Amino acid sequence: MLIRIVCPEHCAYEGEAAFAVVPSTDGECGILPKHANEICTITDGYVRVCDKEMGTVDHTFAVGGGYAQIADDTVIVLAERACDLADVDAEKVKVELQGFEDNLRNLSEDDARRAYLYNEIAWCKLLLAK
Repeated sequence: MLIRIVCPEHCAYEGEAAFAVVPSTDGECGILPKHANEICTITDGYVRVCDKEMGTVDHTFAVGGGYAQIADDTVIVLAERACDLADVDAEKVKVELQGFEDNLRNLSEDDARRAYLYNEIAWCKLLLAK
């Protein structure tokens, strides 16, 4: 089956897969070829792709919210953000995380920018969790 992971900035991945797992808001959803057609919302988490066989994860992508469509042996993940964990520079992300946390500490409790910083902190932690 074909899997495509797309976010507003770029297509994070497109390729053939034997099995995939998406982080649905109802729990993880495992997808095999010939899966029933479905559209689901996804939450912040990890899309895991097995290229050749189940049990061997070949690619792991951090995704931030969105939707997944499964139809006709094609899985399309439309995410707000997507990043291949193999491309993550952990040291760079740790520096960014520290900067966001420092900025958050310097803001008053009613500052609207806190929401942005909370989202960035959560994204950094998601990238570092695996």
